Amino acid sequence: MKKGFTLVELMIAVSILCIGIVLVLRSFLNTASALNSLHNRIMAIQYLETKINALEQKALQDGGVQTGDTQEESVLGSHNALFRSEIYPLSIEEFKDEVNEIRMSLFWREANKEKNEVLVTYLLNKK
Repeated sequence: MKKGFTLVELMIAVSILCIGIVLVLRSFLNTASALNSLHNRIMAIQYLETKINALEQKALQDGGVQTGDTQEESVLGSHNALFRSEIYPLSIEEFKDEVNEIRMSLFWREANKEKNEVLVTYLLNKK
């Protein structure tokens, strides 16, 4: 009686090993994609926070903010993005003349999907 493995046993073992390697590699690729998406979201939030901080500084200097919409093209990492700022009086009647709602949004395309982040804050109206 010979000791050893048959060709069929070796082929099955190699097939199982290959399937395991493919699953591990797919897991690494999914993790890398998720990290890239998370990185883009963090950059978008930082961008929006910078815009809000600049608007707050301008509001302090000018005594408030003016209502209206603005829109501009921007770059988020390696993606083209669209920045939108919306400033409207607060919808609560008792604060309508005193406080503005500031909504800043950033839109970009990533992996054939539309992505966006939105930050909202409230500032005093221009007097």
